[in-house]
Amino acid sequence: MRLFFRTSVILILLFTASLFAQRLDNKYFQENWEVYFQFNIQSPIELQKINSIVSIDKLDQNVVYAYADEKGYNQILDLGYKLEILPHPGDVENISMSGNLTSIEEWDVYPTYEAYVQMMQQFAANYPNLCRLVDAGTTVQGRNIFFAVISDNVDQHEAEPQFMYSSTMHGDETTGYVLMLRLINHLLTNYDMDAQVTNLVDNLEIWINPNANPDGTYRTGNNSVSGARRYNANSVDLNRNFPDPADGLHPDGNAWQPETIAMMNIAQQNNFSLSANFHGGAEVVNYPWDTWSRTHPDNLWYRFISRRYADTVHANSVSGYLNDLENGITNGYAWYRITGGRQDYYSYFMRGREVTIEISSTKLLSGAQLPAHWNYNKKSFLQYMENALYGIKGIVTDTSGNPVKAMITVNSHDFDRSEIYSDSLTGGYLRMLSPGTYSLTITADSFYTQTISNVLVSNFNAANLDIQLIPNHPIPVEFVSFSAEVNSGAVTLKWTTATETNNKGFEIERSIKNSKLKIKNFEPIGFVNGQGTSTELKHYTFINENLLSGKYAYRLKQIDFDGSYKYSNIIEVETNPVSFVLEQNYPNPFNPVTKIKYSIPTSVNGDWSGVSLKVYDVLGNEVAVLVDEVKEAGKYEITFDASELSSGIYLYRLEAGSFIKIFKMMLIK
Repeated sequence: MRLFFRTSVILILLFTASLFAQRLDNKYFQENWEVYFQFNIQSPIELQKINSIVSIDKLDQNVVYAYADEKGYNQILDLGYKLEILPHPGDVENISMSGNLTSIEEWDVYPTYEAYVQMMQQFAANYPNLCRLVDAGTTVQGRNIFFAVISDNVDQHEAEPQFMYSSTMHGDETTGYVLMLRLINHLLTNYDMDAQVTNLVDNLEIWINPNANPDGTYRTGNNSVSGARRYNANSVDLNRNFPDPADGLHPDGNAWQPETIAMMNIAQQNNFSLSANFHGGAEVVNYPWDTWSRTHPDNLWYRFISRRYADTVHANSVSGYLNDLENGITNGYAWYRITGGRQDYYSYFMRGREVTIEISSTKLLSGAQLPAHWNYNKKSFLQYMENALYGIKGIVTDTSGNPVKAMITVNSHDFDRSEIYSDSLTGGYLRMLSPGTYSLTITADSFYTQTISNVLVSNFNAANLDIQLIPNHPIPVEFVSFSAEVNSGAVTLKWTTATETNNKGFEIERSIKNSKLKIKNFEPIGFVNGQGTSTELKHYTFINENLLSGKYAYRLKQIDFDGSYKYSNIIEVETNPVSFVLEQNYPNPFNPVTKIKYSIPTSVNGDWSGVSLKVYDVLGNEVAVLVDEVKEAGKYEITFDASELSSGIYLYRLEAGSFIKIFKMMLIK
């Protein structure tokens, strides 16, 4: 993208075919999409105007190197600058190419486009439990924008941070393209064998996009990257085409390109906590902001993760690699300003955290040099991903355990949209921060605001903080309880609602848990009609019969008449013939007496050291001890008289050995 000037670039000035101040006809741009040139400026102030006309590539004191489409090139000529056309960085001959997957996996050649597609498909086919292929959209010329999604439970959107790597949005900056393919392969082939890789795959949802501008990379045809171009097929610089915090929705004056829209859609459909965008032409880690002179609220944290990336590279590479600017790191604006970059879009509009990593001073690197660059960066690739495991993390739910999309604000710290949101589907969130003690404020529509103080953050650690928000008014369908009762080969599901609004009904979904106790895909197994609109307690039952012994998870998909829906909390059961059971109290709600049933299985020595059944209020205060004694195996029923308690929600907790179970009950007087 942007390059710190090197002495060797002076050789370009000797290019004998250079053209000065020459108008180029439309045919030139039809064939080449862009022109690469240099010119002199008198003052850095001139860059503010020039930046909106051309794509600045690199800067050496008063010499500007830039790309432009036909309109921009003519505009810069009209301003009176003396332009020198330079050889295009993508016009490199004798680039090693291969269409054979076996030879490509030597990682010293570039794949043909068809081989790239086949390789991405093979990753998903060969590792179906770890990898799935996402087609995010197509380019101007109809090529695919692919993501490999990698996780230990890849078909389930879990409450874990989402991480993304993307490369080569400038089509002639190809080093990251092959290195990202190799990273996908490394993660998949080393899972369950390498502890670091396994930890990342188990605890992150990893998205990797090797090539964000395949039209630019394969401009001359699908069989070669020689002749690659920076711009897309509409002669638009994709890294100037995103909405900008300072310059608005269309800072470059162009419509959003298909490639830009694909990246924006992926960002809006997900909740990426951390990402990085690989470029070429320099060797430096560039962090926000690109558009503003003021620093990001998390500037110290950005510098820390950037410095760690660069220092790890220095420990694993040859002398002189990745040492541009501040020995391999830079603030974007301090280098020079750009607008419409993806880094600022993801960091500002999507409230994520992204850096731009310039990975090779040579844009179109020879195939023979690719393995060395992998060795330089491999440890940094993995360490950078680990940043998404640290900070303050947890799940935001309502009082029924349903996920809530909430804004998490770090008090006296956040501004410029640096606050984050929890995931709307899982409630999961991650707030990465420099070491310190922080106060958080959590806000969400229809819930009371909550503030949590004295949250300690340290490097390379996670502060786990689950948050439960209290509704400030009744929700359309309010669950009072949802429980499961196991009877031999059947599971009886029971749930109660306090209110219902436009409730069509409940789709019952079940998941069979695997040997690693991971919840697999949920599948519908039945439907129970709702009551439409009601303000009275409604009780529902569904029986899932003829089950084999095993572990199951259930949830309810509550569907409104307009098609909108939400999920209940998940309950898990085991259909073994003898097991601990704590049942939902009945009746519930109650006034003032209710019954609680529980079962104790046969133990190895015929009894348990102790069984405890206690009642607590919502603040965790113990209000009643119902059982506190040794119990023989069997089924028990106990009556709880709450006549001396006030109305409200209470929790009852059964503990026997390592077994612990908690249910809610509602006392209404």
